[in-house]
Amino acid sequence: MSPTAHKASCWSRWARTLARGTASLLTTVARRVRGPTLLGVPVSAAILTRVVAAHPQQPLDEVAQLFVSGRVAHVPVLDHGRPVSVITRGDVAAGLARVGPHGTVSAAPSHHVVAVTPSDSLAHVLVRLEAVPDSIAVVIDHDQPVGVLTAYEVAAYLDDLARRTV
Repeated sequence: MSPTAHKASCWSRWARTLARGTASLLTTVARRVRGPTLLGVPVSAAILTRVVAAHPQQPLDEVAQLFVSGRVAHVPVLDHGRPVSVITRGDVAAGLARVGPHGTVSAAPSHHVVAVTPSDSLAHVLVRLEAVPDSIAVVIDHDQPVGVLTAYEVAAYLDDLARRTV
């Protein structure tokens, strides 16, 4: 495992642990104040950005420009409109190092995708993300990607929600 992949794996494990702890804390607080639990919080409440997608045969240098512009942190890879993976800045860097700028997105490392809908509960998404290590959720609405969520982002959202609730 490369140092970059190892670091990403460590962050992913940390984020899942944080997400479980935050979700448990939020549920406990919600019960005490008789507020909504995590099961009642939809995915749509946690997604913040518009999604830019790539396709498997797209050149890596084009996708690298999306990351350089600072507009995105995760790029879903769509094949005939279906999400097949998600790539990050680190994945693109590793792909560029391995196959060069004219290599395609399919040659770069990537993350498993967990497809969810805006109405799915964050609790459901966390369970699905925990079931597939290093996965990233792509929020699909009307057959289009509308958001991307990692366990870390869900945990950060829940932490913010817990602060506002208490």
